[in-house]
Amino acid sequence: TGVDAPQYRGHGRDVARYAVVRTSWVGTGSLASEQVVGRGGPAVEGPGDTFMPDIANAGRARQATLPASAPPSAWALVRAGRRRSLVWLAVAVAVSVLAACSPSPPDNGPPVDLQFEKYTLGNGLEVILREDHRVPIAAVNLWYHVGPANEAVGRTGFAHLFEHMMFQGSGHTGPDAHDTRLEAVGATGVNAFTTFDYTDYVENVPSNALELALWLESDRMGFLLDGLDQAALSNEQRVVRSERRETTESVPYGLSDEAMIQLLFPEGHPYHAAIIGSHEDIQAAQLGDVRDFFAHYYVPNNASLTIVGDIDVGATKALIEKYFGTLPRGPDVPEPQVATPRPTQEQRLTVTDQVELPRVTMAWVTPPVYAPGDAEAYVAASLLGGGKTSRLYEALVHRSGIAQDVSASQQSLRYGSVFSITATAKPGHSADELEAAIQRELDALAADGPTAAELTAVKTTIQASAIFGLEHPAGVAGLLSQYNHYLDDPAYLNRDLQRYADIDAQQVRRFVTDALQRDRRVVVHTEPGERVLPPDPTTPPDPAEATPGPAPASSAEPWRNTVPGLGSAPAMALPEAQRFELDNGLPVYLVESHGLGDVVEFCGALPEDLEPLRQAVRAIA
Repeated sequence: TGVDAPQYRGHGRDVARYAVVRTSWVGTGSLASEQVVGRGGPAVEGPGDTFMPDIANAGRARQATLPASAPPSAWALVRAGRRRSLVWLAVAVAVSVLAACSPSPPDNGPPVDLQFEKYTLGNGLEVILREDHRVPIAAVNLWYHVGPANEAVGRTGFAHLFEHMMFQGSGHTGPDAHDTRLEAVGATGVNAFTTFDYTDYVENVPSNALELALWLESDRMGFLLDGLDQAALSNEQRVVRSERRETTESVPYGLSDEAMIQLLFPEGHPYHAAIIGSHEDIQAAQLGDVRDFFAHYYVPNNASLTIVGDIDVGATKALIEKYFGTLPRGPDVPEPQVATPRPTQEQRLTVTDQVELPRVTMAWVTPPVYAPGDAEAYVAASLLGGGKTSRLYEALVHRSGIAQDVSASQQSLRYGSVFSITATAKPGHSADELEAAIQRELDALAADGPTAAELTAVKTTIQASAIFGLEHPAGVAGLLSQYNHYLDDPAYLNRDLQRYADIDAQQVRRFVTDALQRDRRVVVHTEPGERVLPPDPTTPPDPAEATPGPAPASSAEPWRNTVPGLGSAPAMALPEAQRFELDNGLPVYLVESHGLGDVVEFCGALPEDLEPLRQAVRAIA
């Protein structure tokens, strides 16, 4: 759709001037994980990473949020402004073409072959490479398998704190070099995100700047501690605490979201605390503790590097070996031993906040990511709160008019996922009214739903949303990284899609009946009133003279002090667009792309036959 953005969270930069419809097969994507995104209120940013809620992902610079049901492609449009309606027309056309040709539940179409190569360096770093020469961009994802799941009690927020520290400069790059050097060569999406289960660092660079990205990423993996002193730590402690005040404590209903997670997971569970950590733990972090955390988890054998785009695999392997191959292996990182008890009785809490309208949130612990029941949970969330045609929206917003908004989401995680429903009352209505109405819809879905039409629509939406996540190399890189992180299998895409294709109405009813029971849920009511903030210890003043850190040792690899130059400017062949106009003068530009299959063939028409597409566009316009 002309959007330069990863599948994660709202990094949209450019939107095509006109609606562009691609005749790519509508049917790919991971639909059930972190599903950062958006799943939930996606860091907020992204599927599985695909979808990710605010409570589950703390990025350096948090972006706009979308409803939990928003497809991955929607995150690329968050910042598109007034032009987004044209892009959504393109999305709607693609979906309607598929729907018009698929009165029965769609199958998955031809398998999607995301060819890649995976190998492991001698120091344990996993590498995934995929050539994709459609555009001269290389998407770089470096995932560290560390998050709050690895934090000890009293040390919450360490993973997120390091997310900030990693942008402050390292042994050979100089201070604050990462952003400035990458943006100077035209990189986009330069960011990092901490989830409950992992931390990922991402950038999309012109393909001739790939070496620069690898130099920067390898230097902070191997030499971050060279520049880490008390002054740097104290500065980031202030920054992170300020971020917590801004994104959790000052945001309407933010404290309620935190309270819900803390009720759902008992104290001592790694998901109990907010990803960003508490003020007390952030401020209590000592330089020695932070150094030990980095040395243990930010090591090659606890990370994976994925590069997708306009690359030469042989040359890229040589660069990876040059920059990462000499970094020492760290200690083995054992799998956390986490027991996640499911609640056996309903827990309720009322939170007062400086808000105008009451809100109710219900939440349940559901099956872990990719486990049996996880896909059913996502489908149920889509049926209940996946947009303006969902059951909850129809009942609470359209018919009864008691809710201003309502959403449902499945946030898929390794040690227990979170299924949640959130509704905000309209003036004059109460949280009790909302709760009763939500329960009626849950009972109805368990008893006699979903209809064949509902289930077909959800499956079609899942297939349609997936292709937009793979149109950009960053979407593919994120997906391969995600499958590798959770399943040690980057090739899981088609089996992931099959999970959704196989779901029937009986499975959805069984999930709602078994997993969404009243005695297993947490219910949080937010009412207008006083905002009660958690403890916020005073930030100690900086010492008169900051204690300097250890002087960096002379580099054993002095060549790392040299900033890599750019390669030759890559060539780019732009596709030709076919143009036609509707009777009302709206121009439509059609760009065919058959790299992942095509929607025209899927619908049973010849690729050169554009009439079904024209009819769909006219019907919408």
